Amino acid sequence: MSVRVRVAAGRVVRDPRGRKCPDGEFSVDEKDFFWAGCLRSGDLVRVDAKAPAGTPALAVAADKKAESK
Repeated sequence: MSVRVRVAAGRVVRDPRGRKCPDGEFSVDEKDFFWAGCLRSGDLVRVDAKAPAGTPALAVAADKKAESK
């Protein structure tokens, strides 16, 4: 199964061929042993497709609290 990931902050990840992974989002097979190990160790972070990229969660919570008053 293919999932969208990005390299965790402060980490450098190389693919099985030794090439540096891109800085942005890319797809990997989470069932592949190599990529599964990168996900488990925290070198790669899953990208949630449902969450907007630039909206921090705290700002949304603050807006909802302000609206309820």
